[in-house]
Amino acid sequence: MYSDSALSLLVPIVVIAMVLITKRVVLSLFLGIVLAGIMLEDDLYSKMEYVYMAISGVFYDEASGIKINTFYIFGFLVLLGILTQLMQCSGGINAFVQWARKRINSPKGSEFLAFIAGIVIFIDDYFNALSVGQIARPLNDANHSTRERLAYIIDSTSAPVCILMPISSWGAYVLGLMSGLVEGQSAFSVLVESIIRNYYAWFALIGVFFVIYWQINLPVMKNNQNIGAETFEEIKVHTSGNMWLLIAPIVSLIFLVAFFIFYSGYREVQTFDFIAMLGEAQTGFSLFWGGFFALLIALLISFKHINGRDFYLICKDGFLSMLPAILILVLAWAIGPVIKDDLQTGTYLSKISADFIVEANLSPNLIVPLALFLSAGFIALCMGTSWGTFAIMLPIGVSIASANEADVMLAIAAVLGGAVYGDHVSPISDTTILSATGAGCSVQSHFITQLPYASMIAFVAFISYGVAGLLNSFVVGYVVGWILLFSLFLVLKRYYGEKLLRS
Repeated sequence: MYSDSALSLLVPIVVIAMVLITKRVVLSLFLGIVLAGIMLEDDLYSKMEYVYMAISGVFYDEASGIKINTFYIFGFLVLLGILTQLMQCSGGINAFVQWARKRINSPKGSEFLAFIAGIVIFIDDYFNALSVGQIARPLNDANHSTRERLAYIIDSTSAPVCILMPISSWGAYVLGLMSGLVEGQSAFSVLVESIIRNYYAWFALIGVFFVIYWQINLPVMKNNQNIGAETFEEIKVHTSGNMWLLIAPIVSLIFLVAFFIFYSGYREVQTFDFIAMLGEAQTGFSLFWGGFFALLIALLISFKHINGRDFYLICKDGFLSMLPAILILVLAWAIGPVIKDDLQTGTYLSKISADFIVEANLSPNLIVPLALFLSAGFIALCMGTSWGTFAIMLPIGVSIASANEADVMLAIAAVLGGAVYGDHVSPISDTTILSATGAGCSVQSHFITQLPYASMIAFVAFISYGVAGLLNSFVVGYVVGWILLFSLFLVLKRYYGEKLLRS
């Protein structure tokens, strides 16, 4: 209905504007769904029914029945909340912080721990965002680094790392999309070629390194500190705990989730092909059962450190700590199909970007990657999903590049990089929501504080795609991008770096 109309952009633009103005994500998302109902339905009853069906569709639809994966994800969030409270109550977190502070006693050190953990845990972005938060948050708080900085580090080392690793849930998904996409080349070779040229993902990781090393705090980051961070004081923390009460559950969680990811994939493909197993892995199933057994292990080893009457409070506070994230995820997942399928925002944007590329009187090698990067970024921003953007834009990008005799591999990389950027800066993206949840800050403060950092990286990547296309050399693109990135962060260090903050 709206695939040929600019009105398809109205709902995502209104939602993003409302998040910026009101700083209330739940209200913004809900009103976005209501606005879509007003646009798509005629009478009042139909409009109300549309809103109900959009939200209930997160949990159930007539075609597939109950969406068990949704309940697995929400169940995992609740289990993670309870696990966190259990580790706090048992004294494991306190013991770990006391041990770590003797070795890591600065914000820079605790942030580098999160950075390294984010790179190492590359299997899945959901798993990355939530597990890194559990590992780094206690030490991060103890060293007085803000939750928003941690959320930025988590978000910028989850999707970028996952898209750069073929052996990840992202790699498996993209491999599926690339099957037969480029004639005469295997999907794996195409993925590797795109990884080499994915300027945004590489520069995002380098940018995080600079932000940590030089302790760069832009004004928006400095003015939004620990927004939404909650502490629960009802439970008495056991001071005689040891740090293994934290380490054992976290390590168990990582290994158990990884095991279930590969097990669920093997159950589908019946072969020990890692790529094939990742392609068929059931992430929700793996997160829930990995979290469930990790919680059992945590209960067994911390049982003697906790008063029996505290178990109810642990479960209650764990559930309440995750309730805001669950509510936002419900509405974000509800509005996704509204924007993608009902309003067909992605279809409209892909059409106008394709028309622009065809009509532009510029070198195809220059205009194609630039236009695809911007288009994929804007689509992901509006839709709140990089994976959905991949599915829409990869075939379009390859077709446009082939028709205009442009660099196909650079075009693919531009789509992947642009989609990851759009996902980063979208307040309705699930990775944005889960990064904020893992760090323990509000979604809106994470969205607002991350926006300028990610956008600067996107600007540098945009220039690199243009240089690489114009000069037909992705190596020169890296050289120019690196010089620009380094120069930009040197300037930021001078005005917003560690020395200025201490003065």
